[in-house]
Amino acid sequence: MFIVDTVNTAHGKIMKRFVVAFILVAVITAVLTYNMPTDFAEAAKDLSADGTACIYCRSTDMPSVDMGSGRIVRCSTRQLGDALSRCEGIDGISISFDGDIRLLQRIVARLGVTNQTVQRLDDLTVVCGYSRAIRGGVIVDGRKVNVQLAYRDGTITVGSPLILGGY
Repeated sequence: MFIVDTVNTAHGKIMKRFVVAFILVAVITAVLTYNMPTDFAEAAKDLSADGTACIYCRSTDMPSVDMGSGRIVRCSTRQLGDALSRCEGIDGISISFDGDIRLLQRIVARLGVTNQTVQRLDDLTVVCGYSRAIRGGVIVDGRKVNVQLAYRDGTITVGSPLILGGY
């Protein structure tokens, strides 16, 4: 009887430890997945469904503008996922949509843009910084930057790592 109780108790303790360890691993995985940076294209879907996207890539089979060293593909933000799958060597993405300066400020807050610079030139406002929510980046003036936002005349443009075209 003593041997059976000892085996059952030891087996029960092992199972309890396994369940606790499994729950901890599941919680940690969920937290890391939720906080993990995403590609800008994923973040862009949440910014505007009715905007225009520009993809700066090395090659594509889609209609595009030849820049010499690459191509610009223009599409709606709704078509962004499909267009990205048909582009190779993506250097940057930007989206433009209607909005005001308050919406720009809300986007900066929602993306958690830190280490930012703000420049105002006449009717143009440009914010450049780093968001932990977005993968990648470039070094500008010794700082890591992965998102740039611009506002002019009722139009917001958001690009990653920078806005490569006009705004």
